[in-house]
Amino acid sequence: MPNAFVLHPGAVAFVDALREVSRTCHRTLFVQFTTFEGDASGEALAAILIDRAAAGVDVRFLVDHYSDVIADDVLPVLVHRRAQLRTERTRTAALLQRLRDAGVVVRRTAPVGRWWQYLLHRDHRKLVVVDDRVAFVGGLNVSDHNFTWRDFMVEITGPLAADLGAVFAASWASAPLDRDGERTPGRMLGDVVVDDGPGRGVIADEVLALVAGATRSIVLESPSLLGDDLERALVRAADRGVHVIVVAPARHNRAVFRLWSAETFRRLQHPNVTVYRYEGSGGMTHAKLLLVDDTVATFGSSNFFRLEAITQRELNVFTDDPACVRALSAYLADGIARSTSQPPPSYPSLRWTYTLAERVAAQWTRHLLRDPDWRARYG
Repeated sequence: MPNAFVLHPGAVAFVDALREVSRTCHRTLFVQFTTFEGDASGEALAAILIDRAAAGVDVRFLVDHYSDVIADDVLPVLVHRRAQLRTERTRTAALLQRLRDAGVVVRRTAPVGRWWQYLLHRDHRKLVVVDDRVAFVGGLNVSDHNFTWRDFMVEITGPLAADLGAVFAASWASAPLDRDGERTPGRMLGDVVVDDGPGRGVIADEVLALVAGATRSIVLESPSLLGDDLERALVRAADRGVHVIVVAPARHNRAVFRLWSAETFRRLQHPNVTVYRYEGSGGMTHAKLLLVDDTVATFGSSNFFRLEAITQRELNVFTDDPACVRALSAYLADGIARSTSQPPPSYPSLRWTYTLAERVAAQWTRHLLRDPDWRARYG
């Protein structure tokens, strides 16, 4: 049985699709998100989970601890917004308790530590699996501000859904996924799930291999494209005559990324590279998508951001399914149509601070991975 893919652009389309599919759910509903907040977006998802739990379905919800620290896009260092942050945290905790009271089994992943020493090590995956027959994978987080950004989820029906169910089950049990079927990077055949974690950048390796093998075109959209290896690989592809298109936010929601990315855009200056800055939804795209030669695509939680590849758990699907590739290509074209081609920013990039952060994160992660207990919980 081949896999079938349906692209759901935007949060509303995803929630509507999940609500419809969940009505046919009879055994298990497995859900995982990095961000979950007690606002309208959280209430919409919670209503679906509570409904299925009331019907006797085994509903399990994995939630990262990210929202315990950052909520409503408010950083805890913003002293003047501390009251708002406390309110958001309180509301989220109350909604999680309502889910538990309604029979949804809730587990939290990746604690941040007493002094937030593990804050970089997030479980960044976004995944829903219905009865091991339908799954949703993409980049959405469950929060009102995220729901306004450009993003998507892909509905998958077929054998790949069961593979994604195995990913969720391993995470739920805090056990490593059986990786006997892991493919060699760069050898794309069919539809494959790639699940990686701190110190194991399988997705990043596969992306580099795909870029290195491109012969005609590369289209990449990401909110946070950062990393020497990928930037160099894109320029090398352009040197070979490959037409490279990058879609990035016109205004990233984090000022530090705007500073860091300035150097990325300067490095990508090349006759065969076009950088588009997405102007819709307040200038913020949160979509994560790579399309190579109009034949192979990957989508999921990976931002193509080297520091995150070092520290976080990520989940991507790689596919050469023609219908899925066409749908993703059309989605990219729509984003480009809502973008402008801009010269790189002239302000200082402060790229050295990113390089330092990446090196510190890599060293800290190597140290943590030597602890079997930490590795079992985060890796």
